[in-house]
Amino acid sequence: MTHINFSQQVDKKAIFLLFGCYCINPRFILDEKYVTNANDYPENFHKMIWGALVNIAKKGNVEKVSSLDIENEIAQITTATSLWKNNNGWDYIEEAIAMASDKLMNIGKYHDDVRKYSIIRNASEELKMDITFIYDESDESKIEKFNELTSSDVLNAFTNRFLDFKSMWKNVFGDNYAFKVGDGIKDRLKEHKEQENTYGYPFQSGYLTTVYRGMRRKKFIIRSSISGGGKSRSSLADGCNMVSDRIYDWNKHEWISTGEAQKVLFISTELEKEEIQDIILAHVSGIDQERIETWDNITKEEEQILDESAGYIEGYEYYIEYMPDFTIDLITETIEIYIINYGICACFFDYINDSPSLYEYYYNKTHTRLATHQILFLFSASLKSIANKFNIYLGSATQLNDTYKDENNKDAGALKGSKAIIEKADGGILALPVTQKDLKKLKPILESEGKFGTLIPNMAYYIFKNRGGKWKVIVIWTKLNLGTMRESDCFVTDYSYQLIPDIEKTIINFSFEDVGEVHMIEGDEEISGSELAMELSKSSKTTV
Repeated sequence: MTHINFSQQVDKKAIFLLFGCYCINPRFILDEKYVTNANDYPENFHKMIWGALVNIAKKGNVEKVSSLDIENEIAQITTATSLWKNNNGWDYIEEAIAMASDKLMNIGKYHDDVRKYSIIRNASEELKMDITFIYDESDESKIEKFNELTSSDVLNAFTNRFLDFKSMWKNVFGDNYAFKVGDGIKDRLKEHKEQENTYGYPFQSGYLTTVYRGMRRKKFIIRSSISGGGKSRSSLADGCNMVSDRIYDWNKHEWISTGEAQKVLFISTELEKEEIQDIILAHVSGIDQERIETWDNITKEEEQILDESAGYIEGYEYYIEYMPDFTIDLITETIEIYIINYGICACFFDYINDSPSLYEYYYNKTHTRLATHQILFLFSASLKSIANKFNIYLGSATQLNDTYKDENNKDAGALKGSKAIIEKADGGILALPVTQKDLKKLKPILESEGKFGTLIPNMAYYIFKNRGGKWKVIVIWTKLNLGTMRESDCFVTDYSYQLIPDIEKTIINFSFEDVGEVHMIEGDEEISGSELAMELSKSSKTTV
């Protein structure tokens, strides 16, 4: 094995220019895209400068950092002052600022180069790995290839080494097991008799809770909708209700209990940190997201509730992983980490779609270029396996593709990528905005109930799959406030718009009677939810 002193292996030029960019625009220092940590700087001189820059940036309202600023920051620390003087720190920073003055647009490259070397140092020093498979100073071809790699490429290379190792032992520590049919049968009967573990955490809709008996462990439920139909936001709100123990009710002007707080993971493929935080703030406070973002006539009372909401949210055990590019192994490893370290009971995966890494992953597994529908079927099946393996609830979503409008495609083929996605799911929900055509057909119900104008729904949940459940081929009509993602039930019909009076709402912990002013959600008047849901129901009958 070639011995390399990795404590000295560092791209000093990249660090030099990165520091220059940090000084010119201190906002970069704490920006998640360009943030670094102490492990990125093996030399004490660089580590000291980085620490000073971070401390200065955290003070806020810093437009630029100079050599004088850093010198003042470290003035009371003898060892840091010595490092600064011995390495001519003043001139080093001034030259870095001058060199980077016209190179700010390259900060991503400098950051990535620094991080790339940090990964190989850490792999060698902390994990004691032989990293010569990717980096070897005595091999020019490897160095050339390494220079072309990004930090993500390098990290993936090491990750794949671990996954290959794990795969060797997969059959030894797999998911298969055997049992005698009578093992624990009396305990199982007792669970039914005493209604133990019967319900999972409730949905916002009491009717949905009745249909699926809440979000139960080992269940995988898919929600399908059009683009802009609130798929990701609805999952975020479901997760938020699980992790919180209270939510503000503007009708009562008080915080109401939402039950015992749970621990949840949300894997986002599209929504980023700021978007997610705004959605959660709006949901918990009950104040419209757009009003918060534009600070539109926010009253003193509303500001107080928002402050209290932010304080509560800080304590939530709601973990977010932003993962626009993923493989099933990466998702499995991520969920396993959060189960072992944080004890999560549920995971929401933003929505099922293809990604470059997913294609590469299955090619490496099968040595065949699989079609998109095959890949998404395997991916969906793997998500169901994850729910079983880790004993968690797993919620996800799919998007309807453009062919859902075609008369000849009113079936599961309307699911973007693959109708096979729903085959392994325990539950399937088609979530569609209510159209004027729907309201016309619902008019007899609305008028007969004497509540026309108060129970006008704007969202319809077509239940097309419910493995082992009583309620199927029904539509749950709700009022959904997209500004706060709060929801209240209206009524339930069959696919022919006939009222189903004998289904009862299951209310556990809380419900919203009033979700504020809601509007019709932009949708497509041409789509027939009942027709599409009926075909989806037929497509899933072989697996229900």
